Amino acid sequence: MRKASLNYEIVKSRIMKRMFIISLLFILPFIQNGKLFSQAFEEETWKFPGKDTLSLETLGSTKVFISGSNSGEIEIKLRYKARPDEKFEVKERQRTIYLKEYILNYNKYRPTQTYFEDCTFIITIPHGMYVGCSGSSGEFKVAGFIGVFKAEYGLGKFIFNDVEGSIDLQLAQLQARIHNSKGSFSLSSASGLIRATRLTVNGNSSFMSGLGSIKISLARAPESDLYVGSNFNKAQVRLNGHPVTGYFEFIAMAGKGRIISPIKFDKEETFLDDIKSYRDSSDFGKKSEYKRKSFISGDSNPKITLKTVTGIAQLIK
Repeated sequence: MRKASLNYEIVKSRIMKRMFIISLLFILPFIQNGKLFSQAFEEETWKFPGKDTLSLETLGSTKVFISGSNSGEIEIKLRYKARPDEKFEVKERQRTIYLKEYILNYNKYRPTQTYFEDCTFIITIPHGMYVGCSGSSGEFKVAGFIGVFKAEYGLGKFIFNDVEGSIDLQLAQLQARIHNSKGSFSLSSASGLIRATRLTVNGNSSFMSGLGSIKISLARAPESDLYVGSNFNKAQVRLNGHPVTGYFEFIAMAGKGRIISPIKFDKEETFLDDIKSYRDSSDFGKKSEYKRKSFISGDSNPKITLKTVTGIAQLIK
């Protein structure tokens, strides 16, 4: 028994030594000057005179902060950790500043979201510019800007505060929050979430989603046409006590979607429209029955439309 116990202790000791050596070999490459090595952030800055357009193409998990100013200058600050498979490019042309990201030796087995995880752009631009953004994904915060902002992405997160002008977002998967902003708005997504608070609509606007929910809370009664539609979720407009003025139209699939309004309807009807989800090619061209309910309050303009298929179309005073 003593011999067996002694052999066990010897084997155990050898195993522990081997584990220590393996751990040391793993850690050594990351140790520098006696401390664990941590890659530092690098920073770059560009300054340009005012232009008509700022064009951005971002990939992965890049974060972009944009603010407007009266300085007449464009300033771009980039904070990042250098990676051998990630590249940045900033170019100046007569009327446009181009900012673009590249993935070198792209690995199809690696999720795109894992690229540019440590990349942040902080951009200040003059009011009145056109900002065009595109790419696979991105995360944007825009504040205090007067101008035009347009983005086309696979997926993205967008936050707007105190923006005036035009916002146009076209994404497959969208998370958008807009606060205290005014102008015309065009947001469209297959899924996600759209929230707007203290919104002033003074240009024709539309908010649309297939699966996502949309809630629009207004700072004043709409001055222009407003369309809010979610096929399979909630399409909601909140007036916050402002005058109910215009032609209000609610549409939902008969027997499937719900219509909620605090105002009595002047007219109710049914009509046929294309079905919104296809099981196979035989469904192409088929129609579904929809119900339309409407009322006019004060004036017949603007036109406010709330539409759903199987979700909820709701107006709140």
